[in-house]
Amino acid sequence: MSQYQELVDKVLAENRETLERVDPAQIEQLMEEICNAKTIQLYAMGRMQLSVRGFAMRLKHMGFDSYLVYDTTTPYLGKGDLLIVHCAVTNVELNIIKLAKEAGARIVLLTAHPENAHGEYADLAVRVPGQIFGGEHEVPSMQPMSTLLEQALFLFTDIVTLMLIEKKKIDMDAMKASHTNLEGLPHKFA
Repeated sequence: MSQYQELVDKVLAENRETLERVDPAQIEQLMEEICNAKTIQLYAMGRMQLSVRGFAMRLKHMGFDSYLVYDTTTPYLGKGDLLIVHCAVTNVELNIIKLAKEAGARIVLLTAHPENAHGEYADLAVRVPGQIFGGEHEVPSMQPMSTLLEQALFLFTDIVTLMLIEKKKIDMDAMKASHTNLEGLPHKFA
């Protein structure tokens, strides 16, 4: 077996274990929070932001009013709105969570550590236990730093997207039609 194949097997196994350890009841609660929100704002830092951007885009494609915190077109956040934070372990994230709570928004965390101070402000904290610090509730990883959590959050939100498509009976062609037309794809691919 090649080194590449061995690494593929290990990385996929780590992600599988992480995703299988997420509580299905929390996933249902997450979908309810999303469906009940007037607007949805999402936040993450560093590589975690890749999963946030991907999820915000898919939410928009499904017809949800979604934004990234601090984008220039992001509206006021208040009562009836939802803030979703990926990772939720830094002081920067904690400050954003506190401000959103003061504004009356509901807070959802997708994090390996719902027991931290951030979790005290959350209306829902979904434990996605990928390694970030190497703590006891985390799935250990041979990958560097928080790579496993970053990967797992991207996969997790894509799976939640599929579940929302089913729950809301969203037409895939309608989703495709809401995607930007400014990419310049030839018509045979569009």
